[in-house]
Parts: sequence; structure tokens; C-alpha cells
Amino acid sequence: MTSANKIASEISALPPHLQAEVLDFVQFVKKRDGIAKVSIADSNLQSGGDAPFFQALSDAGFVGCIETNEQLSTSYKQHIDFSAATVNH
Repeated sequence: MTSANKIASEISALPPHLQAEVLDFVQFVKKRDGIAKVSIADSNLQSGGDAPFFQALSDAGFVGCIETNEQLSTSYKQHIDFSAATVNH
């Protein structure tokens, strides 16, 4: 088994949020060492796929977890319960 196969096997066993963290680390190492790269997120978006971070959030059930017909970007304060909020002065 090649190193690439071993790495792929180990990464595929991780949950999606940790896979995204490994990807971030690999991109950091490549940037640090001046290795040219094609952004995986860019190539996924160009091919019609989702960015790895978005895919990880989707896989974790975070994206799409709220069903509403409301435009939350303009009316979110009406939908949030602030009763437990405290103010520090």
C-alpha cells in the first residue's frame, strides 16, 4: 500500500469535520513550503460540487437544520429567544 493510499484510508475513517481540518492543514503545509496548488474548494465549485467545508457541515446535519419560509436574514431577531441572555457591564 502506498503512502497516498494509507493517508486516504486514514482520512476516510475520520468524521467530516475532522476531514475538513486535515484538508486545511495540508493546504497550510503546501502554502508554507511554497508548493503550487489548485484549491480543492475552487475545483469542486467549478465542477458543480460543494466546497469541503460546506459538505462537512451538510454531512454533520448543520446545513438545512432549520425549515422555515421566513427570510431569517432580515427577521432573525423575532425568531431568537433572548430570555436567557445576560448583559455584562
